[in-house]
Amino acid sequence: MIKSVKRLFILAAVFSISVFSGFSQPQQGEDELLEELLSQESASESVNPELQQNFVILEPLRNHDLNPHTTSYAADSQILTGLYEGLFSYNPVTLEPQYALAVDYKVSRDKKRMTFILREDAYFSDGSKITAEDVRRSWLMLLSTPDAPYASLLDIIKGAEAFRSGTGKVDDVGIYVTDEKTLSVYLLSPANYLPKVLCHSAFSVVSSNPTAFSGPFEIFDQEEGCIVLQKNPYYWDKKNTYLDKITFIQSDDGDENAYYYNSGAVDWITSAVTVEKVIDKNALQFSTEFGTAYYFFKNSCKKSTGKTSVNPWDYAEFRNAILEAMPWEKIRSVSFVPATTFVYPLSGYPQIDGFDYTDLIEAKSLMKEARAKYGFSEDEIIPLVLDISEYGISDDQEKALKDAFAPLGVDFKVRKFSSASYFSNVKTSDSDLFSYTWIGDFADPLAFLSLFKGDSTLNDSGWKNTEYDSLLDKAASAPESERYNYLSQAESLLLDSGMVIPIYHPVSFNLIDLTEVGGWAKNAFDIHPLKYLYKKEAKKTYDNVVKR
Repeated sequence: MIKSVKRLFILAAVFSISVFSGFSQPQQGEDELLEELLSQESASESVNPELQQNFVILEPLRNHDLNPHTTSYAADSQILTGLYEGLFSYNPVTLEPQYALAVDYKVSRDKKRMTFILREDAYFSDGSKITAEDVRRSWLMLLSTPDAPYASLLDIIKGAEAFRSGTGKVDDVGIYVTDEKTLSVYLLSPANYLPKVLCHSAFSVVSSNPTAFSGPFEIFDQEEGCIVLQKNPYYWDKKNTYLDKITFIQSDDGDENAYYYNSGAVDWITSAVTVEKVIDKNALQFSTEFGTAYYFFKNSCKKSTGKTSVNPWDYAEFRNAILEAMPWEKIRSVSFVPATTFVYPLSGYPQIDGFDYTDLIEAKSLMKEARAKYGFSEDEIIPLVLDISEYGISDDQEKALKDAFAPLGVDFKVRKFSSASYFSNVKTSDSDLFSYTWIGDFADPLAFLSLFKGDSTLNDSGWKNTEYDSLLDKAASAPESERYNYLSQAESLLLDSGMVIPIYHPVSFNLIDLTEVGGWAKNAFDIHPLKYLYKKEAKKTYDNVVKR
């Protein structure tokens, strides 16, 4: 989600190993953080109201999409944690689901029905009550929104997929309102992971009034490069929402951003920063994210030409020849956490054999067999075009890939786009290979594997495999003891297909002083719900700070 969720995160600042490990940070234990973040009454007594008038967050340059149904970007998701809320929200430390607009839920004996009870004191920011009908209407709106990235995650509900695809009726969708505060959901199969999914902003409750919000904040002002939120006066938990205003400003200038932080102008930076110029190194926060950076192939059916003619990269044999030739060590050399598989390792998830072995002899042999099978002559040069963000590949990495593929008769080319425009071009581009960094939206392998399910709204590759889809379907209805086995088989099949080239697991970077700011903790999604933030003390300032 995360969650776009938080989805597709490009780290604009690159740090040397010496900088990454050359300073120490005071570490808080998880129990201490939980006590600080979730013991709201104790925090309320110690919070100084005068310090909470405005909290400034500096983020990268981008055009925000603040419609929770249509966005899939991490930067949008961060702001949406303040504007919208659903039945559940993320625990800011453990990321487990916790009650938000819901106060309770029950599961039927056959595990195929869920009944959610909403809180009595839930209101939109315009003062109108939030009811079970608002939840139903919001989810149906998500299902009926064209290209809504997360809509297919509701396909577990009876009739949802048919309605989403235009072949079913709205009345047949298994979402029913019993009374003003009670919502019942009828499932195709047991889905005890559903509360985790419902934490994501895509499943928030949205008002029919576009200027009203269900979350702890509402939009006070918005213009290019700046968004100001103010506290929602009708929010059910407003007494434990401490900040009066939150201001998001944008900059990608590392030197200038360091100056803003050193001079006390901003409280939290998620954008590029020149680390050497940061005075308080203890404010630098790094952590591994629940995500994977990877390349993926795009099938002809998804390309802008719409043609289904013979394209070598539509076939696993050609893709696997490329994988055998991949210069893994060079392409992962700047990564702190190399990824050999697609799914981020989880406790209890079976170990999958990944990619870390380069064999040019085998690559040539596979390419020769693929050419013969699909009618490509041995001397025909085959183009392979990668679209990528301007910060996504170095000159050395590009050369390493070009040199590795040339002996196979493959002409490798790279097209670079600005970070702001790259992802919007993916759906219409006719290139062969693309680069994504996906941050899982809930702590489950399905957060990754859904990206390649044939009918998934998250599937940008166009790849379809009935055996893969069947394994995901079996996992959906399997007991917990067997579920991970089906999912791991699906991942193995995906890797065998050569559709995915895993590169690394991303490392999040934030600049925030945890002695000055409360309610913020490192977590694997790098999502920090805005309602918990507060200022513990006034920001430090330093004399004689200069920009350059």
